[in-house]
Amino acid sequence: MSYAVAIVYNHLKPITKQYCNKISGWLKSRNIKVKNISYNIKVNPKVDFIISLGGDGTILRTSRLVSKYSIPIIGVNLGTLGFLTDVDMNSVFVSLENILNNGIDYEERMMLDIEIETKNKIIKTTALNDCILRSVYNGRLISIDAFVNKKFVSCYKGDGVVIATPTGSTAYSLALSGPIIYPTLSLFIIAPISPHTLTHRPMILDCKNILEFVSTDNNRKSDLVVSIDGQENYVLEKDKKVKIKMFSKKAKLIRDKKYSYFDTLKTKLKWGV
Repeated sequence: MSYAVAIVYNHLKPITKQYCNKISGWLKSRNIKVKNISYNIKVNPKVDFIISLGGDGTILRTSRLVSKYSIPIIGVNLGTLGFLTDVDMNSVFVSLENILNNGIDYEERMMLDIEIETKNKIIKTTALNDCILRSVYNGRLISIDAFVNKKFVSCYKGDGVVIATPTGSTAYSLALSGPIIYPTLSLFIIAPISPHTLTHRPMILDCKNILEFVSTDNNRKSDLVVSIDGQENYVLEKDKKVKIKMFSKKAKLIRDKKYSYFDTLKTKLKWGV
């Protein structure tokens, strides 16, 4: 089968350009079309799959850039932890050869559909890991009203709130004592950040719900920042709202058939060791 492939790499890291050229040359030698080599995909690249070359941050960014196209992504780890990838430069050509010979095998991962109110418009974006609401100023107590299907749930007082997917359950949410969720499930995790109460604990909700968070009782000095996968940041002013639901399409992550999520937990997070 003939494929068309895009390579997305972090241009801020010089070594990734070298690896990008190496992979591109290998693909072209097998008559594979390499149609896009960029860190920013502005339009539908019309490819069969994407190679995300970098670390977890690159694959998070790539998943958002192509979220509405639901194109399969294989992550090649050049970073440190590489929790979202099980392929590195030592194994990438074996993995690519397997795809060319046996087809694309991927996991589907839920993404967040996020709308952020501003004075003039509504910002729409997606997230693979999480959406974080926190204070602009570290250490300042903030208040966030939470609603589920327009019904008031609670007022979170503390440093903020993390709304995570199962993929993001091993990221910031985990550091807040949130549960580890198998990544192919579809649900929301709401994890308060340093709550100023003894009763607020992480909570799991069905992905069919619509969540809303409103900045309340905060003056201008304690406006909130809405952080998307730790990469995009927007200011949320008083009485403005963040609306979160499950995105209509899933992220597709190409995984090695030998891949085991539990092995990844053990080797990279020292889970149960």
